[in-house]
Amino acid sequence: MIKSILFPITYECNLSCAFCCSRNCERTIDINESLKYLQKKKRAEWVYITGGEPFLFLQLCDVCDSLKGSGYKVGVTTNGTIFKPAISLHIDRLGVSLDGDQEYHDKYRGDGVFEKAINLLRASKNNCETVIMSTVFSDNIKALRRLRLIVEKFDPTYWQIQRDVNDATIVIPRDLR
Repeated sequence: MIKSILFPITYECNLSCAFCCSRNCERTIDINESLKYLQKKKRAEWVYITGGEPFLFLQLCDVCDSLKGSGYKVGVTTNGTIFKPAISLHIDRLGVSLDGDQEYHDKYRGDGVFEKAINLLRASKNNCETVIMSTVFSDNIKALRRLRLIVEKFDPTYWQIQRDVNDATIVIPRDLR
């Protein structure tokens, strides 16, 4: 059995991050067909609901409950800007994107985005695992080092660091591993 399945529930998003692979996506998703498939062929331990921004999908809690009822562990990956901490009662893991300290993150994602993401993580921490998800770009190593202090203070379940898939030259520094 494979470990996890990524399930993009929507490609809509409330942000316009230049580096996002879902940006300007015209595709649509047949949620009912996808759920039927996942329920019929349980081939993974986890389903990670992604987007766009999953919190824009109004029936998100229903989809999470359906997947959990089929035996999956469920995670949701979000930009953290839509404050719906009640989702943490319907999932096992909440992943929120933070690509640096507040100054860096807000510069690339929008004013106030960092604080909203931290508030959602804080409000969800007692109900599910929390994950800070960071991408290493060519210009955010120093901002990630400053974020490390925030991560250590916040103490999420874990800090996921990945390199920008569009730049094969990026190496994750040892002090961030």
